[in-house]
Amino acid sequence: MGKVAVPEGGFRNVAVLRLSSLGDVVLTLPVVHALARAWPGARLHYWVKEEYADVVAADPAVAHVRRLGGDASRLEDLVSMSAELEDCDLIVDLHANARTRVLTFRQRAPVLRVRGLRLQRERWVRARWTRPRPLPHATVRYAETIAPLAIAPEGPPRVHVDAAAEDWARAALAGASRSPATIALCPGARHATKRWPEERWCALDERLAAAGWSRLVMSTQAERRQLPALAARVAADPAARWVVEPLARVAALLGRCTVAVTHDSGLMHLAAARGTRVVALFGSTSPVLGFAPVGEGHAVLCRELSCQPCTLHGRERCPRGHFRCMTTIEPAEVWERVVERVAGT
Repeated sequence: MGKVAVPEGGFRNVAVLRLSSLGDVVLTLPVVHALARAWPGARLHYWVKEEYADVVAADPAVAHVRRLGGDASRLEDLVSMSAELEDCDLIVDLHANARTRVLTFRQRAPVLRVRGLRLQRERWVRARWTRPRPLPHATVRYAETIAPLAIAPEGPPRVHVDAAAEDWARAALAGASRSPATIALCPGARHATKRWPEERWCALDERLAAAGWSRLVMSTQAERRQLPALAARVAADPAARWVVEPLARVAALLGRCTVAVTHDSGLMHLAAARGTRVVALFGSTSPVLGFAPVGEGHAVLCRELSCQPCTLHGRERCPRGHFRCMTTIEPAEVWERVVERVAGT
């Protein structure tokens, strides 16, 4: 799309659409903040699934969060919801999937839609022999989306948290204040080939405990049940705590941690956007797909094997049966990256 004409007096109602998932929503925030800076008098509406709404709910740039629940799955429901966009004079679609295309179909306002690059990403998975180039980071693609407005995002994503969540996090960490560092361990990921084996997490935790550092293990309840050995270690150590809390509280805690160790997951992006240095472990995916943590001071461990990435989002098992992308990442190496980041804070 060419340059978009700005109405006299600026835009009044702006809608930003990114329905999921956690990390993707986080990475849209530089665009949100750029829009708010350019037109501070505009009312900005963010459309997102209910489970990710807390990423933007406390953001001062966002006037209204349109939370989509289970009713956003049927075509007739989406068509009905699209009427809510009729008062907007600008729509920025940072998802560009079937649902957002239905929502924006035949809207009078200009629609700026992100480039998906699906084929280029598939080339990395299915045709590496063609020597594809690394894809631009997602934040770069989102920035390109609003280029027709002659504005540009500045800086990395930053997630705001409400006062209640911050107060809760402060109280939750009151007993950890004597520790020289607080390390967040995020052992969950939706797909098995993105997850570092449990025994490696236990070995890392043993090193962190020996250093006298507090640990917060963050996951869903289901992920906790899948990690019984790590859960037992945490339960037996007063300097460690397992956190299964709503997203706003998790975000507040991450912002108070010294370093976060994560997979290629939504919590990786959330931790970085809360200003915490990240040590990110990439398994079946790779930073070449455009989703490395954003900002300074992070470390990415990715073996860049000839079979990596083997998927865009993750698999339930290694297609070659060896899972070397994760099993060759040793706890000692992760420990060293954590130590470097603690020393640099």
